[in-house]
Amino acid sequence: MTKPQNRKPRIILWDIETTHNLVATFRLFGEDYIPPQNIIQERYIVCAAWKELGESKVHTVATTDDAARYKADPHDDYHVVKTLHDMLSEADVLVHHNGDAYDIKFFRGRAIVHGLPPLPPIKMVDTKKVAKTHFLFNSNRLDYLGKFLGLGRKASTTPGLWLEVLKGNKKAVKEMVVYNIQDVLLLENVFKQLQPYVTNINQHLFTDGTGCPRCGSKHVQSRGVHRAESRAYQRFQCQGCGGWFKHAKAEPTPKTTTRVL
Repeated sequence: MTKPQNRKPRIILWDIETTHNLVATFRLFGEDYIPPQNIIQERYIVCAAWKELGESKVHTVATTDDAARYKADPHDDYHVVKTLHDMLSEADVLVHHNGDAYDIKFFRGRAIVHGLPPLPPIKMVDTKKVAKTHFLFNSNRLDYLGKFLGLGRKASTTPGLWLEVLKGNKKAVKEMVVYNIQDVLLLENVFKQLQPYVTNINQHLFTDGTGCPRCGSKHVQSRGVHRAESRAYQRFQCQGCGGWFKHAKAEPTPKTTTRVL
């Protein structure tokens, strides 16, 4: 059996910004079907931002970072995708908002286009799913959660920013990177608020098995007993994130005797 690595898991909060598809259409209204052959320019990843939980620096990558490649084709996202691939491959946990449905799938699509191998298995936490599962908010959008919970807002953008990016406007890409960074900072705030409800991170797998499995805090208090159908477990509450968890081993069951009548 593999022993715990006695280190904090590398929890990465990340977000990508993507473009529209550029397509040919006869009308600006109605519900005309646009066939794939009418795609003039495939959507791609303009930039990405990420930070490791517990660290202050937000890292970014954008199409403009590779000047030669951008000059040749401003829609070429290989540098962004390759940089992301290297970073994601080193993560133990990925945290994103609506990323299970969008970010990770979009990234995989761009990665396979560029001939990159599949990512290793990575545990993922989608804060939108956490909010939807445990609460009944009026909206589960990141900006709404940030505002409603008093954690901040998404950055505002110049009207037409995404179209300017498609036109090869470097200033527009720079503005999108700033927007991207704020998304990650807001995501971190929302994640920390929802962390007591995140059940698919077990930090015991990386440590000596003590402390809170959700946030890793050693400041926990014994709070009664958790009773399952056939077992009882010591119950704890983390004084860091506030989450509840139980001891891995069941409490000894009282011995009983059977009398035959």
